[in-house]
Amino acid sequence: MKIVADQNIPALSDLLSGAGTLSYFSERIPPQKLLAEADALLVRSVTQVDEVLLEQAPELKFVASATIGTEHINLQALEERGIGFAHAPGANAQSVGEYVLCAVLNWLNGKSRYIADEIDVAIVGAGHTGKAAGKRLEALGLNVHYYDPPLCKKGVKFVHDHWQRVLTADIISCHVPLTRDGDFPTQHLFENTALQSLHSQQLLINASRGAVIDNNALLERVEQGERPSLVLDVWENEPEVLSGLVPYVDIATPHIAGHSLEGKVGGAVMISNALLEHFGKPADKTLSDVLPGKAWNERDAGGLNSLESLNLWAKEHYDLFRDDELFRQQGLTTEGFDSLRRNYRKESPRREFINQVVTCHNSEQYIQFLQLGFSARLLSK
Repeated sequence: MKIVADQNIPALSDLLSGAGTLSYFSERIPPQKLLAEADALLVRSVTQVDEVLLEQAPELKFVASATIGTEHINLQALEERGIGFAHAPGANAQSVGEYVLCAVLNWLNGKSRYIADEIDVAIVGAGHTGKAAGKRLEALGLNVHYYDPPLCKKGVKFVHDHWQRVLTADIISCHVPLTRDGDFPTQHLFENTALQSLHSQQLLINASRGAVIDNNALLERVEQGERPSLVLDVWENEPEVLSGLVPYVDIATPHIAGHSLEGKVGGAVMISNALLEHFGKPADKTLSDVLPGKAWNERDAGGLNSLESLNLWAKEHYDLFRDDELFRQQGLTTEGFDSLRRNYRKESPRREFINQVVTCHNSEQYIQFLQLGFSARLLSK
Protein backbone atom coordinates (compact mmCIF):
# COMPACT_ATOMS: atom_id res chain seq x y z
CA MET A 1 0.00 0.00 0.00
CA LYS A 2 1.27 3.47 -0.88
CA ILE A 3 0.33 6.15 1.66
CA VAL A 4 0.86 9.87 0.95
CA ALA A 5 0.71 12.17 3.97
CA ASP A 6 1.20 15.78 5.00
CA GLN A 7 4.56 15.94 6.79
CA ASN A 8 3.01 17.92 9.64
CA ILE A 9 0.82 15.04 10.77
CA PRO A 10 2.95 13.62 13.61
CA ALA A 11 3.79 10.04 14.61
CA LEU A 12 2.61 8.41 11.37
CA SER A 13 5.79 6.37 10.96
CA ASP A 14 5.03 4.68 14.30
CA LEU A 15 1.28 4.48 13.87
CA LEU A 16 1.46 3.01 10.34
CA SER A 17 4.58 0.91 10.74
CA GLY A 18 4.28 -2.13 8.46
CA ALA A 19 1.12 -0.88 6.77
CA GLY A 20 2.83 0.17 3.54
CA THR A 21 5.15 2.74 2.00
CA LEU A 22 4.77 6.17 3.61
CA SER A 23 5.67 9.27 1.55
CA TYR A 24 5.39 12.83 2.79
CA PHE A 25 4.61 16.15 1.11
CA SER A 26 5.37 19.61 2.51
CA GLU A 27 3.33 22.06 0.42
CA ARG A 28 -0.43 22.61 0.40
CA ILE A 29 -0.90 20.40 -2.68
CA PRO A 30 0.76 16.95 -2.91
CA PRO A 31 3.09 16.43 -5.89
CA GLN A 32 1.43 14.85 -8.91
CA LYS A 33 4.02 12.05 -8.91
CA LEU A 34 2.93 10.93 -5.43
CA LEU A 35 -0.78 11.32 -6.17
CA ALA A 36 -0.53 9.15 -9.28
CA GLU A 37 0.28 6.03 -7.23
CA ALA A 38 -1.37 6.81 -3.89
CA ASP A 39 -3.71 4.26 -2.35
CA ALA A 40 -4.34 6.50 0.68
CA LEU A 41 -4.02 10.26 1.23
CA LEU A 42 -3.73 11.87 4.67
CA VAL A 43 -4.15 15.66 4.77
CA ARG A 44 -4.72 18.65 7.02
CA SER A 45 -7.16 21.52 6.45
CA VAL A 46 -4.71 23.38 4.18
CA THR A 47 -5.11 20.82 1.37
CA GLN A 48 -8.18 21.04 -0.85
CA VAL A 49 -9.25 17.54 -1.84
CA ASP A 50 -11.38 18.43 -4.85
CA GLU A 51 -12.11 17.15 -8.35
CA VAL A 52 -8.83 18.53 -9.68
CA LEU A 53 -6.77 16.66 -7.10
CA LEU A 54 -8.78 13.45 -7.41
CA GLU A 55 -8.27 13.37 -11.18
CA GLN A 56 -4.55 13.08 -10.47
CA ALA A 57 -5.03 10.13 -8.07
CA PRO A 58 -6.58 7.25 -10.05
CA GLU A 59 -5.54 4.58 -7.51
CA LEU A 60 -6.89 6.39 -4.47
CA LYS A 61 -9.08 4.29 -2.16
CA PHE A 62 -9.02 6.24 1.10
CA VAL A 63 -8.72 9.87 2.22
CA ALA A 64 -8.46 11.15 5.78
CA SER A 65 -8.08 14.60 7.30
CA ALA A 66 -6.41 15.00 10.69
CA THR A 67 -8.84 17.82 11.51
CA ILE A 68 -12.31 18.33 12.89
CA GLY A 69 -13.60 20.24 9.84
CA THR A 70 -14.36 18.80 6.40
CA GLU A 71 -15.06 21.90 4.29
CA HIS A 72 -11.76 21.34 2.44
CA ILE A 73 -12.93 17.90 1.32
CA ASN A 74 -15.34 17.27 -1.58
CA LEU A 75 -17.22 14.48 0.17
CA GLN A 76 -19.61 13.96 -2.74
CA ALA A 77 -16.73 13.41 -5.16
CA LEU A 78 -15.21 10.84 -2.80
CA GLU A 79 -18.51 9.01 -2.50
CA GLU A 80 -19.00 8.95 -6.28
CA ARG A 81 -15.58 7.37 -6.68
CA GLY A 82 -16.10 4.87 -3.85
CA ILE A 83 -13.23 6.38 -1.86
CA GLY A 84 -13.38 5.89 1.91
CA PHE A 85 -13.12 8.91 4.21
CA ALA A 86 -12.34 9.64 7.85
CA HIS A 87 -11.49 12.71 9.92
CA ALA A 88 -10.71 13.55 13.53
CA PRO A 89 -13.64 15.27 15.26
CA GLY A 90 -12.78 16.21 18.83
CA ALA A 91 -9.05 15.43 18.63
CA ASN A 92 -7.99 19.04 19.18
CA ALA A 93 -10.98 20.18 21.23
CA GLN A 94 -9.11 20.36 24.54
CA SER A 95 -6.34 22.39 22.92
CA VAL A 96 -8.84 24.91 21.52
CA GLY A 97 -10.59 25.03 24.90
CA GLU A 98 -7.29 25.91 26.57
CA TYR A 99 -6.56 28.61 23.99
CA VAL A 100 -9.93 30.23 24.76
CA LEU A 101 -9.38 29.85 28.52
CA CYS A 102 -5.99 31.60 28.31
CA ALA A 103 -7.45 34.43 26.23
CA VAL A 104 -10.35 34.93 28.65
CA LEU A 105 -8.10 34.80 31.73
CA ASN A 106 -5.99 37.57 30.22
CA TRP A 107 -9.08 39.66 29.40
CA LEU A 108 -10.58 39.21 32.86
CA ASN A 109 -7.30 40.15 34.54
CA GLY A 110 -7.42 43.44 32.68
CA LYS A 111 -10.82 44.33 34.11
CA SER A 112 -10.92 46.53 37.19
CA ARG A 113 -14.08 44.85 38.43
CA TYR A 114 -14.68 41.14 38.13
CA ILE A 115 -17.67 39.25 39.53
CA ALA A 116 -17.85 35.83 37.93
CA ASP A 117 -21.57 35.22 37.72
CA GLU A 118 -22.13 38.66 36.19
CA ILE A 119 -19.99 37.77 33.16
CA ASP A 120 -22.22 36.39 30.40
CA VAL A 121 -20.55 34.06 27.85
CA ALA A 122 -22.07 33.04 24.52
CA ILE A 123 -20.47 29.96 22.98
CA VAL A 124 -21.42 29.93 19.30
CA GLY A 125 -21.49 26.28 18.30
CA ALA A 126 -21.97 23.45 20.80
CA GLY A 127 -19.76 20.83 19.17
CA HIS A 128 -16.54 19.36 20.54
CA THR A 129 -14.51 22.57 20.69
CA GLY A 130 -17.40 24.75 21.84
CA LYS A 131 -18.16 22.47 24.77
CA ALA A 132 -14.46 22.19 25.65
CA ALA A 133 -14.21 25.98 25.83
CA GLY A 134 -17.52 26.36 27.62
CA LYS A 135 -16.81 23.91 30.44
CA ARG A 136 -13.53 25.68 31.24
CA LEU A 137 -15.21 29.07 31.41
CA GLU A 138 -17.98 27.59 33.56
CA ALA A 139 -15.24 26.40 35.93
CA LEU A 140 -14.24 30.05 36.37
CA GLY A 141 -17.79 30.75 37.54
CA LEU A 142 -18.87 32.55 34.36
CA ASN A 143 -22.45 32.33 33.11
CA VAL A 144 -22.07 30.21 29.96
CA HIS A 145 -24.76 29.47 27.37
CA TYR A 146 -24.61 27.80 23.95
CA TYR A 147 -26.02 29.16 20.70
CA ASP A 148 -26.57 26.38 18.16
CA PRO A 149 -29.71 26.64 15.98
CA PRO A 150 -29.17 23.27 14.19
CA LEU A 151 -29.02 21.41 17.52
CA CYS A 152 -31.87 23.50 18.89
CA LYS A 153 -34.01 22.47 15.92
CA LYS A 154 -33.24 18.83 16.77
CA GLY A 155 -34.58 19.37 20.29
CA VAL A 156 -31.26 19.45 22.18
CA LYS A 157 -32.11 21.06 25.52
CA PHE A 158 -28.90 22.80 26.60
CA VAL A 159 -28.65 25.04 23.51
CA HIS A 160 -30.68 28.04 22.31
CA ASP A 161 -31.25 29.96 19.06
CA HIS A 162 -31.57 33.54 20.36
CA TRP A 163 -29.14 35.61 18.27
CA GLN A 164 -29.67 38.81 20.25
CA ARG A 165 -28.63 36.96 23.40
CA VAL A 166 -25.32 36.23 21.67
CA LEU A 167 -24.78 39.84 20.59
CA THR A 168 -25.36 41.18 24.10
CA ALA A 169 -23.01 38.70 25.84
CA ASP A 170 -19.84 39.98 27.52
CA ILE A 171 -17.77 37.26 25.87
CA ILE A 172 -18.58 35.71 22.47
CA SER A 173 -16.53 32.69 21.37
CA CYS A 174 -17.02 31.11 17.92
CA HIS A 175 -16.76 27.34 17.41
CA VAL A 176 -18.73 26.50 14.27
CA PRO A 177 -17.80 24.83 10.98
CA LEU A 178 -17.84 26.99 7.85
CA THR A 179 -21.03 26.42 5.88
CA ARG A 180 -22.26 28.51 2.95
CA ASP A 181 -25.78 27.19 2.44
CA GLY A 182 -28.54 25.27 4.19
CA ASP A 183 -30.87 26.58 6.87
CA PHE A 184 -28.10 27.93 9.11
CA PRO A 185 -25.09 29.11 7.07
CA THR A 186 -22.14 30.29 9.13
CA GLN A 187 -20.20 32.21 6.47
CA HIS A 188 -20.28 35.87 7.59
CA LEU A 189 -22.44 34.95 10.56
CA PHE A 190 -20.94 38.08 12.04
CA GLU A 191 -21.63 40.57 9.25
CA ASN A 192 -21.82 44.35 9.32
CA THR A 193 -25.07 44.66 11.29
CA ALA A 194 -23.99 42.22 14.00
CA LEU A 195 -20.54 43.78 14.29
CA GLN A 196 -21.93 47.29 14.54
CA SER A 197 -23.91 46.21 17.62
CA LEU A 198 -20.78 45.23 19.58
CA HIS A 199 -19.18 47.62 22.07
CA SER A 200 -15.93 48.20 23.96
CA GLN A 201 -16.85 46.14 27.03
CA GLN A 202 -17.16 42.92 25.03
CA LEU A 203 -14.68 40.26 23.96
CA LEU A 204 -15.06 38.52 20.58
CA ILE A 205 -13.04 35.33 19.98
CA ASN A 206 -12.85 33.37 16.75
CA ALA A 207 -11.09 29.99 16.92
CA SER A 208 -13.25 28.29 14.29
CA ARG A 209 -13.01 29.43 10.65
CA GLY A 210 -11.97 32.88 9.47
CA ALA A 211 -14.95 33.57 7.22
CA VAL A 212 -17.41 33.15 10.12
CA ILE A 213 -16.59 36.84 10.69
CA ASP A 214 -16.67 39.20 7.69
CA ASN A 215 -13.13 40.54 8.08
CA ASN A 216 -13.71 43.62 5.91
CA ALA A 217 -16.82 44.52 7.89
CA LEU A 218 -14.87 43.96 11.11
CA LEU A 219 -12.12 46.32 9.94
CA GLU A 220 -14.74 48.95 9.11
CA ARG A 221 -16.24 48.52 12.58
CA VAL A 222 -13.00 48.77 14.57
CA GLU A 223 -11.84 51.80 12.63
CA GLN A 224 -14.85 53.64 14.08
CA GLY A 225 -13.44 53.37 17.62
CA GLU A 226 -14.97 52.00 20.85
CA ARG A 227 -14.32 48.54 19.50
CA PRO A 228 -14.75 45.21 21.31
CA SER A 229 -11.63 43.35 22.43
CA LEU A 230 -10.64 40.87 19.73
CA VAL A 231 -8.92 37.48 19.75
CA LEU A 232 -8.54 36.02 16.27
CA ASP A 233 -6.84 32.70 15.59
CA VAL A 234 -8.41 32.35 12.14
CA TRP A 235 -8.66 34.78 9.23
CA GLU A 236 -10.85 35.09 6.18
CA ASN A 237 -8.95 34.00 3.04
CA GLU A 238 -5.99 32.66 5.04
CA PRO A 239 -3.10 32.25 4.49
CA GLU A 240 -3.75 35.77 3.15
CA VAL A 241 -4.51 38.06 6.06
CA LEU A 242 -6.25 41.44 5.98
CA SER A 243 -3.20 43.22 7.33
CA GLY A 244 -5.05 46.43 8.16
CA LEU A 245 -7.14 44.53 10.71
CA VAL A 246 -4.20 43.11 12.69
CA PRO A 247 -3.29 46.28 14.67
CA TYR A 248 -6.80 46.33 16.14
CA VAL A 249 -6.66 42.70 17.31
CA ASP A 250 -5.61 42.19 20.94
CA ILE A 251 -4.39 38.62 20.39
CA ALA A 252 -3.63 37.53 16.82
CA THR A 253 -2.40 34.02 15.98
CA PRO A 254 -1.97 31.93 12.78
CA HIS A 255 -4.66 29.23 13.14
CA ILE A 256 -2.85 27.30 15.86
CA ALA A 257 -5.45 27.14 18.66
CA GLY A 258 -5.74 23.38 18.23
CA HIS A 259 -2.03 22.74 17.77
CA SER A 260 -1.10 21.13 21.08
CA LEU A 261 0.98 17.97 20.76
CA GLU A 262 -1.89 15.98 22.29
CA GLY A 263 -4.32 17.43 19.74
CA LYS A 264 -2.09 16.80 16.73
CA VAL A 265 -1.05 13.29 17.77
CA GLY A 266 -4.64 12.49 18.76
CA GLY A 267 -5.82 13.37 15.26
CA ALA A 268 -3.05 11.23 13.78
CA VAL A 269 -4.13 8.27 15.92
CA MET A 270 -7.76 8.60 14.85
CA ILE A 271 -7.08 8.72 11.11
CA SER A 272 -4.37 6.05 11.25
CA ASN A 273 -6.73 3.62 12.94
CA ALA A 274 -9.43 4.49 10.40
CA LEU A 275 -7.01 3.83 7.54
CA LEU A 276 -5.91 0.48 8.96
CA GLU A 277 -9.50 -0.57 9.56
CA HIS A 278 -10.48 0.45 6.02
CA PHE A 279 -7.80 -1.83 4.57
CA GLY A 280 -8.60 -4.70 6.93
CA LYS A 281 -5.57 -4.39 9.17
CA PRO A 282 -5.39 -4.36 13.01
CA ALA A 283 -6.30 -0.89 14.26
CA ASP A 284 -5.62 -0.61 17.98
CA LYS A 285 -3.12 2.24 18.48
CA THR A 286 -3.77 4.69 21.31
CA LEU A 287 -2.46 8.14 22.18
CA SER A 288 -0.30 6.75 24.97
CA ASP A 289 1.44 4.41 22.50
CA VAL A 290 3.17 7.31 20.72
CA LEU A 291 2.87 10.40 22.93
CA PRO A 292 5.97 11.25 25.00
CA GLY A 293 5.42 11.77 28.71
CA LYS A 294 5.44 15.21 30.30
CA ALA A 295 6.34 15.81 33.94
CA TRP A 296 5.25 19.10 35.51
CA ASN A 297 5.70 19.50 39.24
CA GLU A 298 2.51 18.78 41.16
CA ARG A 299 0.69 21.91 42.33
CA ASP A 300 -1.59 22.53 45.29
CA ALA A 301 -5.06 23.87 44.50
CA GLY A 302 -4.55 26.56 47.11
CA GLY A 303 -1.84 28.11 44.97
CA LEU A 304 -4.13 28.28 41.94
CA ASN A 305 -7.29 29.55 43.61
CA SER A 306 -7.35 33.05 42.17
CA LEU A 307 -7.83 34.43 38.69
CA GLU A 308 -4.40 36.04 38.84
CA SER A 309 -2.61 32.84 39.89
CA LEU A 310 -4.36 30.81 37.18
CA ASN A 311 -3.41 33.40 34.59
CA LEU A 312 0.23 33.37 35.68
CA TRP A 313 0.32 29.55 35.61
CA ALA A 314 -1.26 29.49 32.15
CA LYS A 315 1.28 31.97 30.78
CA GLU A 316 4.09 29.89 32.23
CA HIS A 317 2.95 26.75 30.41
CA TYR A 318 1.35 28.29 27.31
CA ASP A 319 2.42 31.84 26.51
CA LEU A 320 -0.28 32.93 24.09
CA PHE A 321 1.47 36.26 23.61
CA ARG A 322 4.55 34.54 22.18
CA ASP A 323 2.34 33.17 19.39
CA ASP A 324 0.88 36.66 18.95
CA GLU A 325 4.35 38.21 18.71
CA LEU A 326 5.55 35.73 16.10
CA PHE A 327 2.40 36.23 14.05
CA ARG A 328 2.87 40.01 13.93
CA GLN A 329 6.52 39.57 12.99
CA GLN A 330 6.19 36.81 10.39
CA GLY A 331 2.57 35.90 9.67
CA LEU A 332 1.33 38.75 7.50
CA THR A 333 2.53 37.12 4.28
CA THR A 334 1.13 33.89 2.87
CA GLU A 335 4.54 32.25 3.13
CA GLY A 336 5.05 33.45 6.70
CA PHE A 337 1.58 32.35 7.77
CA ASP A 338 2.06 28.85 6.37
CA SER A 339 5.54 28.62 7.84
CA LEU A 340 4.32 29.50 11.34
CA ARG A 341 1.69 26.77 11.16
CA ARG A 342 4.02 24.22 9.60
CA ASN A 343 6.81 24.82 12.10
CA TYR A 344 4.67 25.56 15.13
CA ARG A 345 6.68 25.05 18.33
CA LYS A 346 8.69 22.22 16.81
CA GLU A 347 11.53 22.49 19.29
CA SER A 348 9.31 22.76 22.35
CA PRO A 349 5.83 21.40 21.54
CA ARG A 350 2.84 22.90 23.31
CA ARG A 351 1.42 20.45 25.86
CA GLU A 352 -2.08 20.35 27.31
CA PHE A 353 -3.02 21.15 30.89
CA ILE A 354 -3.93 17.51 31.56
CA ASN A 355 -0.20 17.03 32.25
CA GLN A 356 -0.51 19.19 35.38
CA VAL A 357 -1.52 17.29 38.53
CA VAL A 358 -3.34 19.49 41.05
CA THR A 359 -3.76 18.33 44.63
CA CYS A 360 -7.27 19.19 45.80
CA HIS A 361 -8.53 19.36 49.40
CA ASN A 362 -12.29 19.10 48.80
CA SER A 363 -14.73 17.94 46.16
CA GLU A 364 -15.45 21.46 44.92
CA GLN A 365 -11.78 22.04 44.10
CA TYR A 366 -11.56 18.59 42.53
CA ILE A 367 -14.50 19.22 40.20
CA GLN A 368 -13.29 22.71 39.29
CA PHE A 369 -9.80 21.63 38.28
CA LEU A 370 -11.11 18.67 36.32
CA GLN A 371 -13.34 21.11 34.40
CA LEU A 372 -10.36 23.38 33.79
CA GLY A 373 -8.61 20.45 32.14
CA PHE A 374 -6.08 19.52 34.82
CA SER A 375 -5.38 16.10 36.31
CA ALA A 376 -7.02 16.63 39.70
CA ARG A 377 -6.12 14.48 42.70
CA LEU A 378 -8.34 14.53 45.79
CA LEU A 379 -6.48 14.13 49.08
CA SER A 380 -8.04 11.50 51.30
CA LYS A 381 -8.94 12.61 54.81
